[in-house]
Amino acid sequence: MNKGAASARPGHRSLYLLLAGVFALSLVGAGQVFALDFFTLWRQPKVPLRIQEGAWVEYRTQVMAGGRGGENLTRLACMTSQDGSDDKAWIFEIIPMLKNRSGQWEPVAGEGLRLRVARDLLERKGRLIDAVLEVEQWQEGRPLVLAEEQWRDDPLVASSFAREFQAQVNENQGQSTRVVQGRQFLCDQFFWSAADTQIADLPAGRMIQETSREVTAAVHQEIPFLGLVYVTERVRSESRLDPPSRRFAPPPPQIRVEVMELMSFGQDARSLLRRP
Repeated sequence: MNKGAASARPGHRSLYLLLAGVFALSLVGAGQVFALDFFTLWRQPKVPLRIQEGAWVEYRTQVMAGGRGGENLTRLACMTSQDGSDDKAWIFEIIPMLKNRSGQWEPVAGEGLRLRVARDLLERKGRLIDAVLEVEQWQEGRPLVLAEEQWRDDPLVASSFAREFQAQVNENQGQSTRVVQGRQFLCDQFFWSAADTQIADLPAGRMIQETSREVTAAVHQEIPFLGLVYVTERVRSESRLDPPSRRFAPPPPQIRVEVMELMSFGQDARSLLRRP
């Protein structure tokens, strides 16, 4: 806060907090819309969409924002008919993973989501989340079938199926080589970008937030689901007040970088969420 804002009357201080709060809430919304995950790019026609029973992938995600960083590893698997998939829908399992004492990643026992997903997903029509027919949440080894209003707000479901990306710029950037499990993959590399503007009318004027999103992905046909070998995303959000105010300065620009890297994959998935 600048010197003028610090010496403002209580009403002005409240207005400044309101401005900051509106900007912070819009960033939260942007995070929910912009986060990368397994199916973020499902609408991009150059990205393959290949789902086979028994296929599984494990991705490491690293996030850097506000001077802080973190990483996690998540497993996505499509079950075979022995574990519940049928001719109308697949069973997907999304399993969080943690490092054990020896530094190796392993599934968190009894934790994750078991989803029934319509095979209409392959048509790339409508909204991705509408293909989700049922969600079973597992915690401490106990399953619970969630009501629709519950699972639509669940962070893991939302991050995987509610966050779609409509590109405004689509570029083919040639090929690049990536190594997974000791194998080299000559990948097609693509670049997408999009921009969005949000406006909030406030007593001091209009708060305008402009957000740009850039996504680069390396894709190979042999990798299950969307063929993603490596994806990086850069989101920049910047706000301004119209008309400008000498007393109130908008928050500084925010930058968020997320990297999703394929660690391993296979075709021999078995359910890790089994009822007693």
